[in-house]
Amino acid sequence: MNFFDSKIIADIASISEWVDAMELALKTSTTGKFVMPKRMHLDHGEDTFLLMPCITEEYWATKLVSFCPGNKEHGRPSIYGTVILNSAKTGEPLAIMDGAIITAMRTAAITAAGIKYLSPPDSHTLGIIGTGAQGFYQALFACSVRRIDEIRAFDRNAANLTKFKDDMNFPYPDIRIHLATDSDHVAYNSQVIISATNSHKPVFKDTKELFTGKTFVGIGSYKPDCQEFPEQLFRQVDQIFVDTMDGKKESGDLINPVINNWIAEDNILPIGALIAGNIVPSDNKTRLFKTVGSAIFDLFAAKLIYEKHKGTNHN
Repeated sequence: MNFFDSKIIADIASISEWVDAMELALKTSTTGKFVMPKRMHLDHGEDTFLLMPCITEEYWATKLVSFCPGNKEHGRPSIYGTVILNSAKTGEPLAIMDGAIITAMRTAAITAAGIKYLSPPDSHTLGIIGTGAQGFYQALFACSVRRIDEIRAFDRNAANLTKFKDDMNFPYPDIRIHLATDSDHVAYNSQVIISATNSHKPVFKDTKELFTGKTFVGIGSYKPDCQEFPEQLFRQVDQIFVDTMDGKKESGDLINPVINNWIAEDNILPIGALIAGNIVPSDNKTRLFKTVGSAIFDLFAAKLIYEKHKGTNHN
């Protein structure tokens, strides 16, 4: 059985290969050709523990995730994870993988796919709210699908902002990076905005002008009591695209808009169907893509890593 640490996972496949793998996962998620029970949530005080299994004809993947927000006070990551990959035919364990880097990279690849299909092709300014590890990978992958020449970023943690700028300057030295003093400045001056926070209340003011004609991606709100976006954004979009329809019962950014009649539940649509060409987005240029994650994406990520490793060893 193989063990893949964060360095191996980060280096084994290109960004374009990650995006391609997640586009396939998103399309597969609309076909029913897999078995995936709802993920198990174990809440322990402020901490959350998740168990996420999924099986296809080829592979069985299980991810164990812990989210402990108090870790930041001790200089530790708030998220830890482990992915175990087995053969679906024999049950043989094939690999153990660092789940934190898989989560970061597959989530960023899913966002990149959403930006590719929802944002105007000439979008060149990017906004990032929340510049922890997720924020860096989100920006890195977003820049692979659009010709970004300017990034505005905001985080309440000044050290995170500084590290984000340094990290992004290495792969993209020609991109101008501005460190903003609030999230509204980011939204107002960016065409594509990614929010990667765990906020329980909207991180933007409820002002129409911040949202009109922009493409928004929310990756942080994964529980009913979390909501990154305010009412005005939901009132301006005709559709909300999601990575998995399970999110309608999991995220406050999907639950609250329906309850409050800001958008009809029928207008929440799977982006996998859009990628497959089965639906089309409306002409409204204000767009929202909400991700909550799913075990099927971890399975396709683990498949990519494992099969790239096998291919390398056979050469």
